[in-house]
Amino acid sequence: MSKWLLGLIVSTGLVHLATLSVDSESLHWVFKLLPMTLIITLAITSHPGRTSRVYKGLVVTGLIFSIGGDAFLLMSGDGWFTMGLASFLTGHLFYTVAMLTRLRSSLLGWLAGIPIVLYCIWMADKFHTALIADDSRSGLWIPVLCYIIVIGLMFWTAILSGNAYAAIGALLFVISDSVLAWNKFMEPVPSAGLLIMSTYFAAQLFLAGSISGRLLRTDRTSAPGLKANI
Repeated sequence: MSKWLLGLIVSTGLVHLATLSVDSESLHWVFKLLPMTLIITLAITSHPGRTSRVYKGLVVTGLIFSIGGDAFLLMSGDGWFTMGLASFLTGHLFYTVAMLTRLRSSLLGWLAGIPIVLYCIWMADKFHTALIADDSRSGLWIPVLCYIIVIGLMFWTAILSGNAYAAIGALLFVISDSVLAWNKFMEPVPSAGLLIMSTYFAAQLFLAGSISGRLLRTDRTSAPGLKANI
């Protein structure tokens, strides 16, 4: 990744975070979608390195569905929220398939599935109670359950892929989406917008970085401590 592109991603992301409380629809549209557009540009221009072109194509497709989800969530109403959920879910499926192309068998990776499954069960139970009790939102239960399963699977396969950038990105995605869902369906989370969007942009940046296994382009190898494989 060039320093200029990384700088633009970070700076536009920070503008969005700084203007979350500003009542300007156009401002939110521009500075929520612009960082993702730049991250997609990063992914498209990244050299696959140790990963395959298939992996790159799947990650880029996942990013495109993600920016579609961003656009849907900028609109108000549960209908748009459901469409955004579906778009992100599709993106996660592409990420998951990408991770499966690099699946590596390790005891630590398989054991990581235990806390992930337990967390997904806990979240599913909490949201089932909250959504079923509200007739106006009970129809969201199945889409939310599917989303919990898919993002948990995406996180687990990212760990199993042995790609550190993918694993970090997936973890940040779990954090971002957990806060978003908890804030929407359970109870207000302090500084929710800031926490959701900062972890979201970072998640997508790391997933894009997993293609080449670095956050900054170098002549030969990635900088120390920023290797692709765990």
